[in-house]
Amino acid sequence: MNAPKKFIVVSDIHGCEQDEAAVRAALAFNADFNAEIRVIAGDLWDFGAIRKGASEDERAVSMRDDFDAGAEFADKFFKGGTDNHLMLGNHDVRVYDLAEATDGVKRDLGEKMVEDVKSVARRNKARLWPYDSRLGVLSIGHLNVVHGYHTGNSACAAHSRIYGNVIFGHVHSIESFQTPGLSQKEARAIGCLAKLDMPYANRKTGKLRWGNGFAYGWLFEDGSYQLHQARSVNGTFHASTEIKAY
Repeated sequence: MNAPKKFIVVSDIHGCEQDEAAVRAALAFNADFNAEIRVIAGDLWDFGAIRKGASEDERAVSMRDDFDAGAEFADKFFKGGTDNHLMLGNHDVRVYDLAEATDGVKRDLGEKMVEDVKSVARRNKARLWPYDSRLGVLSIGHLNVVHGYHTGNSACAAHSRIYGNVIFGHVHSIESFQTPGLSQKEARAIGCLAKLDMPYANRKTGKLRWGNGFAYGWLFEDGSYQLHQARSVNGTFHASTEIKAY
C-alpha cells in the first residue's frame, strides 16, 4: 500500500487584511507538514476598494498593495507542492466583474488585474478554479472543497445538503454540520487567515463567530481521508504532522 498523500486547505487570506500571526503559523506548519496537495480555497485577495458600497477609507486602500500581499502568500504557500490549486472566492472575482465594466478606465484596470491573478496561478503551477457553484468544486478523493456559497447559522447545513462531504471558507468561522442519513454528509467551515476585525464588518455581530484556522489531512488510495482542523487558541496553533493507524 502506498503512503497516503498529505493535503492542506487554507481560505480567506484577504490580501493586506491578512492576520500576520495566523499566516505565519499556517506557512510554518506547511513547511513542516510538506503537503503534496495544496489548496487556497478562495479570497486570497480582499479587493475592498472596488466593493459595492465601499467606504471612503476602503476606496483609499491600494489595490496593488492588496494584490502583492496575497500574491506573496501564494508564492510561499505553493512552493514545494506537487498538486496546487488556486480557487477564486467572492472577493477575488471583483476584478473579473471590473473587467466587464462599461467604463473604459475601470475595464482596463480589471483586465490587467485578471491577468495578474492568472499569472500567480501559472508561476506556481496551480490550477485556477472559478467561483462557480457547479464548476468551482475541487475533489480530494471523497472530500469536496468549495469557497462557499451560503452564509449565516445554517451555512454548514446548506453546504452539507448540496455538496456532501465538503470543506469551505467564506464564512470565516470554524464549525460543522452533518446531514442525517445512512451515509456521511458532513460540511466543515475551516476558518480564515484574515483579521477578525476587518473594517467592513465592524458593526456586524456575525464576526463574533469568526476564527483563524485551516484544514489539513491525509488522502488514502481508496479516496477516503483523515481530516484535521487547526485553529488559533489564544494566538497559538497546535497541530500534528503525523498519524498512526491502529
